[in-house]
Amino acid sequence: MKQRPLKKQGKKAGQAIIFLMMVLVIGTLAVLWNFDLHNIISTKLRIDNAGDAAALSAARWQGITLNMIGELNLSQAAYLCDQLSSIDLADSNQVQQIRDDVFDQIATLRQRLALNGPLMGLVAAQAAALQNITEKDEQKIEDAISRYLAERGSDFEYSGGYYKGVVQEPYPDAWAEYGGLVSAIANNTMLVECANAQYFLFYSNYHTLLDPSFYRAVAAGYWCYFKGGNHRYLIDNYIDFTSWEPLPPLQQRHTANSEYFGCDVWEWNGSLTMYYAPTTTNQHSSGGYGYADRLTNYFPDLEIDAEGLMEDFTEHAGSVSPLDAADLGMLPDMVSIPFSWHYFEAWSWLNKRWENSQMYFPDSDDFPLHEGWRFRDEYNYGGADAAIDIRIDTQINTPNMRIVADSIYWQASAKAFGYLPDPSDPEDASRRRTPVYFGLVLPAFHDTRLIHNRLSTRPAGVKEPGYDEHIYKHLPAPGYMEQGVEAIRTNKCWYCKQLIKWEEQEFRLEGVEWLEENQEAIDAGEKCRPYEGDPHMGRG
Repeated sequence: MKQRPLKKQGKKAGQAIIFLMMVLVIGTLAVLWNFDLHNIISTKLRIDNAGDAAALSAARWQGITLNMIGELNLSQAAYLCDQLSSIDLADSNQVQQIRDDVFDQIATLRQRLALNGPLMGLVAAQAAALQNITEKDEQKIEDAISRYLAERGSDFEYSGGYYKGVVQEPYPDAWAEYGGLVSAIANNTMLVECANAQYFLFYSNYHTLLDPSFYRAVAAGYWCYFKGGNHRYLIDNYIDFTSWEPLPPLQQRHTANSEYFGCDVWEWNGSLTMYYAPTTTNQHSSGGYGYADRLTNYFPDLEIDAEGLMEDFTEHAGSVSPLDAADLGMLPDMVSIPFSWHYFEAWSWLNKRWENSQMYFPDSDDFPLHEGWRFRDEYNYGGADAAIDIRIDTQINTPNMRIVADSIYWQASAKAFGYLPDPSDPEDASRRRTPVYFGLVLPAFHDTRLIHNRLSTRPAGVKEPGYDEHIYKHLPAPGYMEQGVEAIRTNKCWYCKQLIKWEEQEFRLEGVEWLEENQEAIDAGEKCRPYEGDPHMGRG
């Protein structure tokens, strides 16, 4: 038998090795691709659950805070009715004691709850989110959230920044207490960001540097953002940071609510005007004070005028006429009892415009919905809701595999719900009113549900971590607006990086040239369609 030449055997063996190497490379890429795909999908599922749990936890604390404020409103009403019907209104010490109890105890406690209570929702949101992610996820958390929260806590706690003496405190030493709580929260692991924070000082007017879309357009080289109007003028004429218009002035909000997950309540201050018959040694005096229960300035049906009160007094005093009573110093005296209430500004949440647009499609037909996607009347009220942002960084191992963003992002919103029995028939459970029906905050919140993001109070647009820190700390003087990129070059800030990129003339010229080359297609609507590169996900 003839043996085959060794040369041919070597040639075939070499071909097999090449084939095996190709299979090995393809197999390795397939394994890496499947690993990356599995990692992205599993991370998305975890972050979905973490975000939803965080929003529900924050909204639940809003409901708890509102219920406690409502209980204190009821306690104050009961206290006033009890005390004012039994005390001697001529005794200034007793009257002062009521004033002290109402303002120093009940009212101040409500104020502290409204300011600080929702901060527990920020703590609960972090705890709920952390229970739904892995330790590996926790190592990838962006530190911009806790960094800025710590800075704000320090500003309040140590009277720094622009708060002490500038923004009115809702009660004495409120900022030190509020800042201490914010600082303590910032020391923990911060995964969840409050997406609908209502800062006491805020920019009320538009400016391109306050627009998250501007930074995203710079990051992605999305020149269509600059296709026309003021944006086109900006890119065509920009020289350096001195080309920007000044930032709009800061406006001040009412400080009754927490900045984070605020309950959207207001405080009303008033007084009760009480009339009583004076004590006299004249034999015709009744010596009584039977008018303490006439809360004349608050309950209209109990309001009486001086003439009507004098008639009542005359009846009690016997045959003394009003004229004689005046001569004897027996005309009714008056005392004012100051007090305050926490109340809602009642407004409808979902109106016909929203319903007709069918923008919101719920997960179920029950609470708080019926008829598919229409809100039940007793739950159709505006007010407190909790909107959160959460993200986890992703790492891709497959060579040349591109993803739109380096992190998986999730938005979620939730709201505390409740109702009150109809006052016309409280025994009929089917007759219900919204918790804001009486205006006064009452303990009526007993459930929490996820809501569509578009129905929450979150502002439009998607923000990267560190947005608030950037616009309130990095932009104003002595930051970027005064010193340019040198003031922000060392900042660990995604937005600062985009501004540094924007300041490069070559980068802007690239955009100008692209716009000029594609102007006809842009005008014809063939270019610059709605941007589809947004990687961010959320409920709605």
